[in-house]
Amino acid sequence: MTDKLKMMVVDDEVEVLNALKRLFRKDFEVVAFSEPEAAAAALSETSFAVIVSDMKMPKMSGAELLSIAHETCPDTPRILLTGYSDIDSTAMAINQGKINNYINKPWNNDDLKNIVLQAAEQFQLKQSVQRLENELKLKNDLLRKQNQDLESKVQERTQSLSNLNEKLKSANDRQRSLFYDVIEMINLIIEDTTGGGDGHVKRVAGHCRMLALEMGLEKNQVTQVYLAGLMHEIGKVSLSDNLAKSIENELTRAELNEKQSHAVKGAEILQTVPHLKAIGVAVKHQYERFDGSGLPDHLIGTNIPLASRILTVVNEFDKLVLGRISSQKLSQSQAIDYLKKESKTFFDPEIVDAYVTLLNSEISLDQHNIDLCIGVDKLEPGMHLSQDLLNKQGGVVLTQGTEITPTVIAKLKAYEKEWRYIFNIFVH
Repeated sequence: MTDKLKMMVVDDEVEVLNALKRLFRKDFEVVAFSEPEAAAAALSETSFAVIVSDMKMPKMSGAELLSIAHETCPDTPRILLTGYSDIDSTAMAINQGKINNYINKPWNNDDLKNIVLQAAEQFQLKQSVQRLENELKLKNDLLRKQNQDLESKVQERTQSLSNLNEKLKSANDRQRSLFYDVIEMINLIIEDTTGGGDGHVKRVAGHCRMLALEMGLEKNQVTQVYLAGLMHEIGKVSLSDNLAKSIENELTRAELNEKQSHAVKGAEILQTVPHLKAIGVAVKHQYERFDGSGLPDHLIGTNIPLASRILTVVNEFDKLVLGRISSQKLSQSQAIDYLKKESKTFFDPEIVDAYVTLLNSEISLDQHNIDLCIGVDKLEPGMHLSQDLLNKQGGVVLTQGTEITPTVIAKLKAYEKEWRYIFNIFVH
């Protein structure tokens, strides 16, 4: 077994063949033929990196042999050994495009060796290009299949719309605007995909808009941040049901990367609509980290789009209190402590400071049309639960829509003290 490239040498004189074999045996596996007919037959059975043939031979000339080689293995360089008396035949062979090079007999060993080695390098380069083209074709075919699979998945998810008509009718009964109806429909699709009924998408969007307003952003930027919040999970239609609904800390690194790839898929969906391209960019970079360790492009600091930086902070906070990152839900104060701890590493410190200040302020829920996750100590009479409140054992303590009264607040405080349990209460 040898790793050397194969070289064909053809000459009817044994002495010439022996000389060529001695000259090239260190660089090539030299296969010698004294009969050009046998050499022509070998071309269809063996791949050669370079062919060197004498011009004048009985029955078949070198030009004829190399013409056959041109048809059989066109990428293999072909070199003709010729005497001065054969110059006219050699010129004709070159003009016909069937000879790559020629050298006169008697040859200079160094000159012949340089010509052959350069020809072999040319052959290897063509082989490499062909191999890369084949790999590229395979990858393009794979990408095309993945795109087809994604389109099929989106179509399957779209079918679930038929099961959501009743919810949309309820939305129409509340006389929502056309724009709000469309957004509500998208939220229902996303919740159907993720299995979430906790209002995560709408809450993240509302908090993003509220934070953008508090930061003094321009109106178009506020709208962009709000829409990015509404659309940030739309790419999850491309995930399997198990992965879409999984707890992040229970995944392997590869599984987590696959799950977070929904951001790129979502961006691809959004960027098919010209007016949503900027929203797609914000959604794509929601998993970038301030220190450059995030995905998909490892952007650093303020190179990350502002809308993405805002979305990252708000989304992470909400997932922490919902228990989407770990099975243990964090209280609002614990989630805030996490944001502060990872400030400058994962999150933009200025945005963290602004959001923490906002969460600790007196927020008008009616004015911003959002719900809020708060502790018992921040409950006020007149608030209403935006989702069921569960106790430590998972039982329902209060149902969605319950109005908060002084009596309710007192009972919840007593429960927390007795059971050493902290409620996360979503109110609007």
